[in-house]
Amino acid sequence: MHILSKSTYIKGLQCEKALYMTKKHPYLRDKLSIEQRAKFQRGTDVGILAHQYFPGGVNMTPASPSQFPKKVVETMQNLNNPSINVMYEAVFQHNDTLIMVDLLVRDGEQWRAVEVKSSLRLSPTYYNDAALQYYVLHGCGVPLSDIQLMHVNPDYIRHGEIDVKQLFQLVSVLDYAKEQEPIIASNVERLKNVVALPHAPQVAIGPHCHEPYTCDFLGHCWKNVPKDHSDFTVDYKALFAQAPDPKPRSIGYLNLLHHYPAVPELEGTKPYQEMILAFALTGEQEPDGYTFWNCFDDHSRWQECYAMLEERFTHYDLIVCFDPNNPGLGFKLFNLYDVLQNAHLLHPSLKDGFNLQNIAEALFHGPKLFEHSRILVEALAQELTSYEQSKEDLLTENEVVKRIYQQFFK
Repeated sequence: MHILSKSTYIKGLQCEKALYMTKKHPYLRDKLSIEQRAKFQRGTDVGILAHQYFPGGVNMTPASPSQFPKKVVETMQNLNNPSINVMYEAVFQHNDTLIMVDLLVRDGEQWRAVEVKSSLRLSPTYYNDAALQYYVLHGCGVPLSDIQLMHVNPDYIRHGEIDVKQLFQLVSVLDYAKEQEPIIASNVERLKNVVALPHAPQVAIGPHCHEPYTCDFLGHCWKNVPKDHSDFTVDYKALFAQAPDPKPRSIGYLNLLHHYPAVPELEGTKPYQEMILAFALTGEQEPDGYTFWNCFDDHSRWQECYAMLEERFTHYDLIVCFDPNNPGLGFKLFNLYDVLQNAHLLHPSLKDGFNLQNIAEALFHGPKLFEHSRILVEALAQELTSYEQSKEDLLTENEVVKRIYQQFFK
């Protein structure tokens, strides 16, 4: 059985303790959020779509981890089978390190390995992925003509059916992978030794807990961090320098539900193009106290919200929101997300992320807020029963935004 995989290797580069905990104490892992599960599903969906770039392949995905050894043998046999030209999720193992290659394509007497990424750009972590794959493939004696990273083309515009040849771009990383092979070999030995330790290595918490990925053992490693809910710090000079001027007489509070499909859903749209599927606007000038709009049932209506928002905004001197996505509405928004980050708001509750739930916990001991991704997942699945609850959730979050704004600026 293997000791390392691609995911545990990358995890070990980020934090040796996280690697050890994954191998020895996986039950202490944090529960995956809906947002994280949605990201994993998006990556899976893009990977399956990428099969169309090289159609007709043999899927080597094991039904369970216990089948990895069997699939390693089958993959090596398929390399010498002239009737097989493409394999999906081909399984290889070298020096106790197991990988699954997204796409393995016959290239004459050699093979081309392709790792699929659902992002618009390639990060250093992706290059490390490819370098590890080269190390294992080279160690298995696979004759490689190239190793490539496939990612989503940011300039692709959908016209009719998805054109996978245009949607994806290929970048060769063979030279980089070859240069990194001695480093990869050294890292593999080091990380294998970490797994063999009798106890978890001592690693202090710090910025590495969130880079390049948020660690799934935060709850375990941060459990002894003091949580005095009355103790937060903020740079008031920087905070008040951002205060609205002149002081607004009427304020609207806005909450948006964004959708960024990796694969364009609609004609004329690009990958990850922002679509607003719902919004809630709360304020004294609203006839019923709020305006709620959604296009859950028909995404082609997504642009209708802009004219509606433009008209509603005229009733207010200021529109306040809390939005990490920095919505490009073309309107001047007072975004508390940026304002509070610029003012260096700090509190132990923020260790799990600078989000509205944690800020509400720091300032008001709650209330418990929803995850945007839950609404989004339900909406995309067309679970109509979620719509009324979606409205209540968005409006509740608006009330929290209102309380935060009044806490600091009234």
